[in-house]
Amino acid sequence: MFPNHRPRRLRNHPQIRRMVRETVLNTNDLIYPLFAVPGKGIAEEVSSMAGVYQLSVDKIVEEAKDVYHLGIPAIILFGIPEDKDLEATGAWHDCGIVQKAAAAVKQAVPELIVIADTCLCEYTSHGHCGYLQVDDLTGRVLNDPTLELLKKTAISQAKAGVDIIAPSGMMDGFVGAIRTALDAAGYQDIPIMSYAAKYASSYYGPFRDAADSSPQFGDRRTYQMDSANAREATPGNRT
Repeated sequence: MFPNHRPRRLRNHPQIRRMVRETVLNTNDLIYPLFAVPGKGIAEEVSSMAGVYQLSVDKIVEEAKDVYHLGIPAIILFGIPEDKDLEATGAWHDCGIVQKAAAAVKQAVPELIVIADTCLCEYTSHGHCGYLQVDDLTGRVLNDPTLELLKKTAISQAKAGVDIIAPSGMMDGFVGAIRTALDAAGYQDIPIMSYAAKYASSYYGPFRDAADSSPQFGDRRTYQMDSANAREATPGNRT
């Protein structure tokens, strides 16, 4: 205790502060997001996110090369398909836009880590993250049938050369389902980076513009978490 304990001793010089700094952010901690669209020579700026672009695959490759030369170790791919449907076909089809972009980047910059967002909202005609209940206009997503689509999507992405699968769709049990599917398909070494503690929030608005994934009706509150529930995001505290 004071006066013997004087933590300011370690703050009185910038070099000392550097030496005892607990948290350091550098390029090794960064993942660069890219939004892939069909076509060629396309670089369309997202109106609500200045400096962020929807890019065709050829432009994705150019950007990926720049990212690698900057020392950033990874990109994460989001896809905006030409056509959307109830089955989210563009998410899991072998010729999907993310699959094409991943394959092209791995061929051009093999040392760059390619992460794929594994969700369905960009690919469904209604903008929700999975199968909807028949004739339901409230946005109720059927959990277990959606897991089957996510499993197909993860396998297709791994087959295209993706290094890390990143599920974000907030379905119950989806990380375990994807792990089981990858292992059964021979992709035991593909890691899963779940960033699934996702709260229902208007802060996602600009991202939804970039990914063209806004719900056509209702909202996502039945599967994304209530922002009032901090403990719900902690493993072991979920029901």
